[in-house]
Amino acid sequence: MKHLFISDPKEFEHVLSFVHSLVHSTKTFPNQVLKTKPPHYLFEEFHWLLSDGSWEMLKGLALNHHDDYILMAVLDEQKSMDDYYRDFGYYPWVKIPLNLTPSDYLDLLTDYPIESVNDSIMDIASRVIWVSPSAKWIIYGERGYEIGVLAIHQLEQMNKQLLKTWRTLDEIVLDWISVVFPNQKLPDDFRKELIRNYKTK
Repeated sequence: MKHLFISDPKEFEHVLSFVHSLVHSTKTFPNQVLKTKPPHYLFEEFHWLLSDGSWEMLKGLALNHHDDYILMAVLDEQKSMDDYYRDFGYYPWVKIPLNLTPSDYLDLLTDYPIESVNDSIMDIASRVIWVSPSAKWIIYGERGYEIGVLAIHQLEQMNKQLLKTWRTLDEIVLDWISVVFPNQKLPDDFRKELIRNYKTK
């Protein structure tokens, strides 16, 4: 699976520029992480996105938008990216072909550098994006708050079954996030800011 990871620094710089056009690389929830303002936001649990159970949904999103592949990128400080490349010879960014099976996708997430068993995407991913190369959809996920958000322009044209587990920002989604706070209580300011930024109009 290593051959799917970006290993050319010039290509990485090009893709990094694309990613920076879509996300505020240092912002986290409850702030608006995305630079584009699509009309639809849907939520899922973060750990599900990093499982084989999510692959058919990801592939379906890509096929629906006529994408050739899905870019998956771990968002981190530039120094951490450079250190990862220096240590392992590639970046924790991968162009995922659509012919993978759910099992292949899981292998990709858990594949680690020979030198370090703790540096698979599954282990190091605290903030991640999955994005269409055409930028028609993007998923931003954050382990610290246990959620991922799908921002999409053409929800009406999507197969409803494909996104059946995704939810608009409702009390259930807020409950998913609340588990990371003391007493499992979401602070009011966090709740208000998240709703302000991600409530589908």
